[in-house]
Amino acid sequence: MSNKVLTTIAALAAFAAAPAFAADYTFKVAHTNAAGEVQDMGLQKMKELLEEKTDGAATLEIYAGGQLGDEQQTVEGVMLGSLDMGMTSNAMLSNYVEDYKVFDLPFLFPSIPALGEKVDANWDMMETSANGSGFQLLAVFSSGIRHLMTSKPIESMDDLAGMKIRTMQNPVHVEAFRAYGANPTPMSYSELYGALQSGVVDGAEGASTGYDGMKFYEVAPDFALVGWLNMTAPVTMKKDAFDALPENIQTALMDAGSEAATWQRQYVVDQEQPLLDSFKEHGVTITKPDTAPFIEASQPLYESQLTTEGQKALFEALTK
Repeated sequence: MSNKVLTTIAALAAFAAAPAFAADYTFKVAHTNAAGEVQDMGLQKMKELLEEKTDGAATLEIYAGGQLGDEQQTVEGVMLGSLDMGMTSNAMLSNYVEDYKVFDLPFLFPSIPALGEKVDANWDMMETSANGSGFQLLAVFSSGIRHLMTSKPIESMDDLAGMKIRTMQNPVHVEAFRAYGANPTPMSYSELYGALQSGVVDGAEGASTGYDGMKFYEVAPDFALVGWLNMTAPVTMKKDAFDALPENIQTALMDAGSEAATWQRQYVVDQEQPLLDSFKEHGVTITKPDTAPFIEASQPLYESQLTTEGQKALFEALTK
């Protein structure tokens, strides 16, 4: 047997004997959605994929339902390093990664697949924006298409006049609902059920998944299909913490995040109609207002809310 063959066999044996991953990694990740909601399912898929890609050397420890704090506390936990990862609405993260305010603009993407296509095509630009604010972007999940849940049926935009509508703690959302004639009332997600139940607010904007997962239909029995926002749920780490990881763990995290996002966005699409059908069984009144007035009222936001060169560049890339 030649020396070359012997050398090759020895190298292969050494490679096989060496552990692929030098240590075990458990990444603590938090979010405010209920366990089993579509965002949580995306993280469960990411956990499964990460374990497969690392032969069990890396996993996610998922804390759902705001167990570790509200969305602002989740983002700040990632920044401070008390959390390994966070998944929040883009509306919260864009308060820290300003370029992402583009994703808070109403009626920007016609469908979840269209949104996913644009996100994937412009990943490098989005990653750079996150890095500039100290974050590593791992995945962009869907939080569904946002509609209206209210205490009375909404047949047209005019019906929102003066209604107290809960929005996320995000200036673009507040301005959007002011433009629609409502009285926008920002508050944390954890307070919403009680606020609807007590009449502190008359309604809220939200996706069908959240409406179902949090049983908001019990306190807001009317659901108007407006589709005002195609909401994303980014998954992030602190960039310094990500950079300190071994390269093979970094690669596994990025690949697991990308594949989980593709799976999760399709999962959200598949869940929509069955959820709408189930609402009728709960006695929910579903209306379909004309969206043209909403779209027209939204147009000034495209100019007023895009104030930096980074925001404008990302907007142009996503909409071309």
